[in-house]
Amino acid sequence: MREVIRGSRAHDTQADAHQALANVDPTSPSVERVARLDQQEADNGNPPENINIQNQTSNVTRADSETAVASPSPGPSRQVAFRTDSKESGPARSPLSRDRRRSSSFFRNNSETRPEAEAYYDSRAATKREWRRRATTLQDYYQQNPELLPQLPFTWHRGKKRWRLIFLIVLMWIDACIIPIALYYAMRYGGNIEGWIIFAIVTTIWGGPTYLEFGVRTIKLMKKERFYRPLGTNSRWSFDYLNWVSVATITVVTSLFIIGSAPHEVWLRVLCMPMPALLYCLGGFAGFPTLYNHMGWKAPFRMSSTAKGEIPKPGVYYFMEDTVAVNANAGRPYREALAARYEASPRFREMIYNQSLFWSIPPIIIAIPLTIISVINPVPATVAYGITWAIPFIWATIWGLVSLRWCKRDMVRERIEWESTKGPLDGKFIGLETDNSSQTPEQAV
Repeated sequence: MREVIRGSRAHDTQADAHQALANVDPTSPSVERVARLDQQEADNGNPPENINIQNQTSNVTRADSETAVASPSPGPSRQVAFRTDSKESGPARSPLSRDRRRSSSFFRNNSETRPEAEAYYDSRAATKREWRRRATTLQDYYQQNPELLPQLPFTWHRGKKRWRLIFLIVLMWIDACIIPIALYYAMRYGGNIEGWIIFAIVTTIWGGPTYLEFGVRTIKLMKKERFYRPLGTNSRWSFDYLNWVSVATITVVTSLFIIGSAPHEVWLRVLCMPMPALLYCLGGFAGFPTLYNHMGWKAPFRMSSTAKGEIPKPGVYYFMEDTVAVNANAGRPYREALAARYEASPRFREMIYNQSLFWSIPPIIIAIPLTIISVINPVPATVAYGITWAIPFIWATIWGLVSLRWCKRDMVRERIEWESTKGPLDGKFIGLETDNSSQTPEQAV
């Protein structure tokens, strides 16, 4: 039984090879190229391989017993096909040796030989080069093709942009959580150093990556090129929602650090408050747009791509849009794709709303007892410091993992529902258990 070995040529009989070559013009560029290849292999000690040259206009038959794989040909009317027999073939050669001689145009022009790639992710859509050359936005494209589920040009599974975002998150987590706790207890109990010296060092080190990243994203938004700016505005001073949230949060946290560490005898209970204050800011700024969206109120000011006077989207939408567009360098294509996805998919809108509640209410609930622990006398200040700094980051890590799992499940359901109806569902979700009650959405994919 014959089978295809990609990248190796056939070892047919000498008579078959001569019969195939007899019907071809000897001056054909394809024949000359094959002759040169065979001569090179003969010089290297490899026996010449036989080739079956077919007319390009004829279709290559793929039967169960025999398959053909196309190779590049410089001539416009000729195509070289290779066959191999698993029983008669000699020592197998490395496929890379053959593919190395193929140009990139071969793989573009011979799509039938390429594995089918997932259409769910297109890394080129979020590049500056693609954004500059195109004549329309992704929103316009998906409005003209309402049967297509808008795709987001960012994923945690592939691409370079994810690594920058992952590295930034890990670095901020270490800088904002581990360093303040480790430095305080190590220097206080290990080196018996005075508090004002300890927090002079902690205040200097803490937030370095955060402040640096804030400056970098601000410069990106102020650039003449509007690749990173929110949709609907070209002003250099029209910052996105996350930038204003960062300004408010950094101001509050830095003020608490200065007030608590300025005296010679540091106010340790004041220095317990930066993390509860951070939770208040997170819950408040995530809940503010969510409340306006739920009540149908109009935005009092611009929120990223939502202009003043429009109904805002839930809070997590803006955190997700601004972080990926600016910090992960996905730019306006991601903003356009996210807006198109939000408008087209009811399941996606429901997921964003649920995530907004998930990230706006619990931070405030956790911040209240942490504030009480920070100010009451029964809890020693040294103990309160460790609790108030550690718990917010432990909570955020758990919440992040749960959120990723939850979003993945919702997006799987969204794709199944969209493909089953060939278009938007208009808010009517399909009961996936009706077709197969024992099959989960992950198994269905």
